Amino acid sequence: MGAGPMGGPGPLGGPGGRGTITAISGSTLTLRTFNGTETVDTSSSTIYTKEMASITFADLQVGDVVAVAGPPPVSPSSSGSAKVTPAPTSGTVDASRITVVEPTFVGRVTTDRGGLLTLVGRDGQLLTVDTTGSTAYYRGRQKVTSSVVSDGTVVVAEGTRTGVTSLDAVVVSVVPAPPAPGRAPAPHDPPVPPASSKSAS
Repeated sequence: MGAGPMGGPGPLGGPGGRGTITAISGSTLTLRTFNGTETVDTSSSTIYTKEMASITFADLQVGDVVAVAGPPPVSPSSSGSAKVTPAPTSGTVDASRITVVEPTFVGRVTTDRGGLLTLVGRDGQLLTVDTTGSTAYYRGRQKVTSSVVSDGTVVVAEGTRTGVTSLDAVVVSVVPAPPAPGRAPAPHDPPVPPASSKSAS
């Protein structure tokens, strides 16, 4: 698969590769991906995460969307030269890390009614995020409280989608606000001609 920005289609052997689990057999996952079917082999050294927490292979379920990282592409050899691990060509990859990807809303908070957040999304669409007492809040990797969320805060909400524009949040992360769009500099005033001098008569 060709690599793509923002978590788009990419080779499972590199960052950003993802797909939906369609089958689990022993320690092997079958994924439906943008370009077809991929097989993911796991081992005792594979790391699993979900919602910024560690999980195990047993927590994976058919239907989960996962991001898969393969083995490091480059590792030093005993001779000191770089050893290149080729990208998978057979549709199978040995996973070093698997992350369960939750449905995500990103936007600026416009209202907070008792934990029911209304966001303005990147395209201006209004999004509804429902939080509960068990929703976890983060700023960066630091766990914080819901008090960090207020009107104007930019958040990433992860959880279970309940509609096209609604989501029950398991995790809400506060992120830096994007920079304000640049403004064209104000045009310079035309030069003021110097006052004419008159000779004293």
